[in-house]
Amino acid sequence: MRLLLFAVCSALLSYGIFRAESPPELFEHSDKALHLLAFGALALTARLAFPQASGWLLWSGLLALAPLLEWLQKFVQPARQFSELDIAANLLGVLLAWLAWYIWQASRQHRLPSQ
Repeated sequence: MRLLLFAVCSALLSYGIFRAESPPELFEHSDKALHLLAFGALALTARLAFPQASGWLLWSGLLALAPLLEWLQKFVQPARQFSELDIAANLLGVLLAWLAWYIWQASRQHRLPSQ
């Protein structure tokens, strides 16, 4: 189930990044919010799908993927525009996912056993 969730998230992210047109602007900077949420979701589902993977390797790979996909986008869809702010939103999504994962893991380790 975790692998399926990661696969669906990866497919949705790929569609969003490599589609021919930018998504409609729902509100000011909605594109940046979508980048942040998409990469945050990708990062969390990746961690859930691959629990035995080295954290260092997984998070580093996701941080490398964030700018790489934005850069590749301009070659796959030349009509789309390269944006450093999209890269920043992608990176922030991964970092916030890492922070959420770290806090969740820390809270699980410090919980008292139920009596």
